[in-house]
Order: sequence, then structure tokens, then C-alpha cells
Amino acid sequence: MRRDKSYLRLVGSSTPQPTIEAHGGPKTITVHVDNVLPGQMCEILHNGMLSLSHRVTVGDNISSIDITTFALKPGEYNVSLRLDGRLDCVTEAQTVVVGEHLEVRRSS
Repeated sequence: MRRDKSYLRLVGSSTPQPTIEAHGGPKTITVHVDNVLPGQMCEILHNGMLSLSHRVTVGDNISSIDITTFALKPGEYNVSLRLDGRLDCVTEAQTVVVGEHLEVRRSS
């Protein structure tokens, strides 16, 4: 029997699928991830391929984390989550805009 944590997690896990909630800012995207397991490695991707963040390992006794992306150019990003270096993403992509902010101009 394999004792690899990833193998055991895939075979015996009954936890719900991870979910993400992404928010764009002036230069980065902050992604809140729920329903992750301790020891899992999380990474934020654009279009399911381009890495937008460092790989973050979930700590002990934690089921949700926040991940902030690298500094990004303004534009639209299709953000999804990859776990444990798998080729497929485990969440549906969410479209997030970076660099768009509202300016209130007052006339004098």
C-alpha cells in the first residue's frame, strides 16, 4: 500500500470540492480558497496554464487560505485553482479585472 499523502487524499477523501472567490485590485488578485486539506499545494492559474502565484502549502488545522498573485499588468484574467501540481484545475475559471479603479473627480 502506498503511503504517499496525495494518493491517500485522492482515494479516501470525502471532503467537498475546493471553491475560490477572487477579487481584483490595482496590481494583484487576491483569491480566497475554501475546502482545502492540510498539506495540499495550491497555485493560482490564468487560463488553466499560466501561473499567477507562488505555490502555497496549506498549513495544519487549516481549511481555507488566501493567496495573492504576483504583480500583474492591468487587464482581464481567467483565474482558477490547481492543487498538488495536477495538470487539470479543480475549480471553474472566474474572470477578474486588475487595474480598474474608480476615480471620483470633483469639479471646482
